[in-house]
Amino acid sequence: MGDTEGGSRETQAAATKRPTGPAEVLNPQRVLLSLRSLFTPSPPSPSRAPEVPVSPPGTGIEPPAPLERTGEPIAVDRTFAFVDITGFTLYTDRLGEHAAVDLLTRFRGITRDVVARRGTRIDKWLGDGVMLVSTRPATLVATAAEIVERCAALDLDTHAGVAGGSVLLFEGEDYVGRPVNLAARLCEAAEPRELLVAGSIDTLPDWVRVVGSVVVHVEGVGDVTEVRSLRVSDEAAERMRAGPGPTLVEAERDGGGAAA
Repeated sequence: MGDTEGGSRETQAAATKRPTGPAEVLNPQRVLLSLRSLFTPSPPSPSRAPEVPVSPPGTGIEPPAPLERTGEPIAVDRTFAFVDITGFTLYTDRLGEHAAVDLLTRFRGITRDVVARRGTRIDKWLGDGVMLVSTRPATLVATAAEIVERCAALDLDTHAGVAGGSVLLFEGEDYVGRPVNLAARLCEAAEPRELLVAGSIDTLPDWVRVVGSVVVHVEGVGDVTEVRSLRVSDEAAERMRAGPGPTLVEAERDGGGAAA
């Protein structure tokens, strides 16, 4: 446009962009974190752990449980055996204390030997008897049966009772529960050289025979059924009476290695 009156001049302004808000300011820390994330490998996705079969509680091989308060009873599965000398009181009255001590010494020596070889445990001595415990029922039956028969080979009559199930382990050394009392009562009811076993045991030693089934009346409990009467087979008894056989070294020497 031309000059206007009064010497004033107007010009047409060029088109401009005006910001509608305040200008964005970059945050250096945010930029650094973004760059770091680009060069940091992503953690691997968690893989699912394989399922592991859980053993029943009280068997001794179950996974560790949360720590319980000290002194609280623990529920465990155990099998118990009581083995007593038959007629020990009468024997002591007839032959005296010194003879009775000799008898006990023989009985305890046999018991220690059998228990050590079969991997069971002596829980406590009971004067003229013993209380045994194990987590393996068949092994405990074999232990009690061998003790009874080895004593018989020395003209020492004994009898035994076996029962198992869930009990409370009190202060780490005492067992409280029906199976303990039942095994003791079965031992009292057993005849010389007899084992009375309550309940079902999946596998019995092949040299132990079931000779019958009986009902035992237990004071405070009543009649206990499904009690089996067990005895050592004649063949196994004869082997025990025959005395110790040759050692492995002696057998190989006498056989000249032919057995190999």
